[in-house]
Amino acid sequence: MRYRLRRCFRRHRPDIVHTFLFGFDLAANRAARDTGVPVVISSRRELADWQLGRHLRRQRLANRYVDCIVANSRAVADYAIEREKTNPALFRIIPNGILADEFVSMADPEQVRQHYHISPNRHVVCTVANFSPVKDYPLFVAMAAELTARRDDVHFLAIGDGPLKQETGKLIHKYRLKDRFTQARTVQGIPDLLKVASVFVLTSKLEGFPNAVMEAMAAGKAIVAAQVGGVPELISEGETGRLIAGRDPIAFADAVDSLLNRPEERAAIGTNAAQWVRERLPIEALAQAHRYLYAELLAQSARKVG
Repeated sequence: MRYRLRRCFRRHRPDIVHTFLFGFDLAANRAARDTGVPVVISSRRELADWQLGRHLRRQRLANRYVDCIVANSRAVADYAIEREKTNPALFRIIPNGILADEFVSMADPEQVRQHYHISPNRHVVCTVANFSPVKDYPLFVAMAAELTARRDDVHFLAIGDGPLKQETGKLIHKYRLKDRFTQARTVQGIPDLLKVASVFVLTSKLEGFPNAVMEAMAAGKAIVAAQVGGVPELISEGETGRLIAGRDPIAFADAVDSLLNRPEERAAIGTNAAQWVRERLPIEALAQAHRYLYAELLAQSARKVG
């Protein structure tokens, strides 16, 4: 791959190579340096707890060739600095951006409920997450069981797919919650499903800077989320959502229950979240931050050559 990339870079002579994927970045970074590309940038988008020693050694080698590493949150940057033993001065934080208005649905909520067989008389507690261990669906289901024991006006919506979907279904059956759960794989229909949600919940064990939370904020939803990774960089406790420290399903249920019982507070938090994400994370700000960074690094490279 390195040699193919070298041919590509010699042919096109880019001013900047900006890599995003682990593994690919080593070959690309080396090829960029071999062919005299002025600026080489790498990226960190997650808390990569899956990386073993061999992965970290490869990443540290790839880091030798970069001028800058862009992280999408402070939490992601700090995690990478510690694990990769990398110079903190290399890192820049550029948060994810969002086209917020794309998550404002014009659909009729009653039709959405009918399509997904959700009773019109129940609050919808929603999550959007792939069915993988890090998203901790067992915690979400345990929270659902606790809430169902307290009240009969709640329904749970799980949007996503993944290797643990069948196992999660068995857990839902074990808790006798089958008639209280709807599972949907949809990606295109997320704004419509968010529209019928009263509260959005994220129970992840780790998160870098979760798009699912940004999308729920854009849709004006009150959010209850695990206080992990970059989530506190998105949510301000009591203002744009509720943060839960620890993994206790009762604590999650308490927060959701409180919001369901307080419609004015729930609406205010959703309004604050929608405003915050539009002010702080428009896609234009993401693009502009990268343009500024690219110009700065190219100017630095020109001074070195001069």
